[in-house]
Amino acid sequence: MKRLNACLLAVAAVAMTASVAHAVDLDGRKGIGYTTTINNVNGFNFQMGVGNLIIEGILGVTLATPKDFDAGGRDLSVGLGAHFQALRADKAAWTVGGRIDINNNVFPTGKGAPSQDGITEFGLSIPTRVYWFPNKNISLHVESGIQIAFPP
Repeated sequence: MKRLNACLLAVAAVAMTASVAHAVDLDGRKGIGYTTTINNVNGFNFQMGVGNLIIEGILGVTLATPKDFDAGGRDLSVGLGAHFQALRADKAAWTVGGRIDINNNVFPTGKGAPSQDGITEFGLSIPTRVYWFPNKNISLHVESGIQIAFPP
């Protein structure tokens, strides 16, 4: 998977340097989608372009029913980040950014589980993204980067 991400980043960088004359302008644009980050934060992704930055918010809730318990658990994920557009082209962009991630896992402690314990994990990541814009209303991106996790 790492090799695939590296190849996609290289191809996108070459494509962007070939067509820098008509760079895509993301200032004021808004986006919504679903994402999985390198720190395992899964959820709805809200993005907004502010100048050369893309401000991002992620919110995810996962409900699960483990086989060993009568009651289920839940996972709340939140992420907040900003991505700087380092290179822009007509149909692509390459960004480097930073993100803070928080995962709060609440799960039952025993059969019947009247009480619940929680684990909160914090993470920092330095993601690099390659965006592809097939048209003016759709964007797809792939992300790779460095993560730092702070387990409980």
